[in-house]
Amino acid sequence: GQTRRTHQKKKTYFCAMPFKRYVEIGRVALVKCGPLEGQLVVIVDVINMSKMLVDQPSKNFKRQVVHLRDTRVTDYKVEIGRMPDKSTLAGAAEDADYANLFASSAWGQKLAKRKAKAAMTDFQRYQKMASKGGKKK
Repeated sequence: GQTRRTHQKKKTYFCAMPFKRYVEIGRVALVKCGPLEGQLVVIVDVINMSKMLVDQPSKNFKRQVVHLRDTRVTDYKVEIGRMPDKSTLAGAAEDADYANLFASSAWGQKLAKRKAKAAMTDFQRYQKMASKGGKKK
């Protein structure tokens, strides 16, 4: 027997950039673990492929080296140059208003709900359960 060959059309794929959130100077990131957990920071310098120097506009925050695996990069960006001073960073952060934008996003709202739920007492959890009607029969 002969084998029958079927010819298939080659599939064409739409070429688009797969990433939208690049690790770059001015990008806002959320720290997911460590002493800065849950804080939004701004990348002010990229040290190597896995570490970056981050800062916040607040005066009492000291610049720190953070590992890339400990952060989640957001969609928000602050227009700054490399290694800006605190006043430049504070002015650019105020113009970008990234903290309010993040808080109003679905991601920020989810984190706020999670934080509020973790802060609830037993009685508050009971009240919430009771207001929902308890178990359905």
